[in-house]
Amino acid sequence: MASMRRLVPLALFFAALAWLGPATAQSAPPDPPSAEAATTADAALAVDALAVDDRGWPIGDDPAAVADAAVAVWLERPAPTIAELAGRPVEEVCAALPALVANPPPTAGTEVRLAERRSATVADPEVEASFTYAAVRPGDVLDVVQVDLLRDDEAWTVARVGFRVDPATIGRAWLQTPTASFAFVTLSVLVLLGLLRPSPLRRALAHAGDTIRRHRRTVVGTMIVLYTVFGLGVLSGSGLPDACGEAVLVVVQQAVGQLGATDAYGSGDVARAAVVTFYQNFVVVTFSVHFLLSMLLGAPTYLLAIPQFFLLGVPFGLLGGASPLALLPVIALVAIELTAYFLVVSGGGIVLGTLFRRGFGAYPEAVRRAASLLVPSGLLLLFGAWYEAIVLIVFGL
Repeated sequence: MASMRRLVPLALFFAALAWLGPATAQSAPPDPPSAEAATTADAALAVDALAVDDRGWPIGDDPAAVADAAVAVWLERPAPTIAELAGRPVEEVCAALPALVANPPPTAGTEVRLAERRSATVADPEVEASFTYAAVRPGDVLDVVQVDLLRDDEAWTVARVGFRVDPATIGRAWLQTPTASFAFVTLSVLVLLGLLRPSPLRRALAHAGDTIRRHRRTVVGTMIVLYTVFGLGVLSGSGLPDACGEAVLVVVQQAVGQLGATDAYGSGDVARAAVVTFYQNFVVVTFSVHFLLSMLLGAPTYLLAIPQFFLLGVPFGLLGGASPLALLPVIALVAIELTAYFLVVSGGGIVLGTLFRRGFGAYPEAVRRAASLLVPSGLLLLFGAWYEAIVLIVFGL
């Protein structure tokens, strides 16, 4: 059953395939901290006055005092280096992952004015109190630090400490609106009609087929290499200790939550979930990342894709306990979306190969041929978005 519970967040993780970087609220920033900023002495005084839990975070009866102490502790927590993590046993690294994702350490030199504490609106139903503080990052970048608290056994405990995330930026709130869903349904119907009769879409699809035939060795070679890389990631994940399973699951859930996918799928609205999935997979990852990198002489998209798809394979290696029948829907989804991504990555190989054989004078033609692959890729991801939303919401995978 534990393996089955991982299927939904892992499927959502494919919808979250992109560079994940929390954006922070920058509008109307507070006054920058001064000499009142939290220091090591503040941390000692704040924490000494309160008990701490087994995670090292303060607990107490006064939520404001707990929040102040949590900020002070957070400022004193150094970010672990790659060398430090590499020197630890795998089990310890996995145990540290959820905390690093939920409460990532601040950049060295970050300052927070404890005296500028304000109560914040609680958006998360699981959070019972929130406080914000004026902050400044290195380089005089103004920001806001937020502390979320939970009530546990008549004491306040820390749920999260970190720079405030703007939900409208990270979750792309406009994608969650009825207008976006209506536009996406309309687009899907137009695409379906375009496939059923002679149309510019069918001509574009034929042009993409001609590109694949002309450059079949590049396309097939790219597919083989990247599917192999993904398979190696799955194999690596299957060899991780059992203790890493829940840690990876927490990280995946944090990632999809930041992109708004969790809210979209939790709403039970198929169209809403599908539009969020399609936007992330096609607009963000396929077009904005891999297609644009393909235009830079082709090689950069491969340099990104190889580690990217290896790491994406790792969580799927943790599904070894699920039955093959239960995995079939996820396998089908993975095949649809990976094929779409790899088609666009192969466009980078087409650009690189064309320039190598014919010189820079052939660059415009190479770009047109690479761009033609966006059509079958987009169709696959459009189908995949609806398929994923229906399987997860309607059939309750």
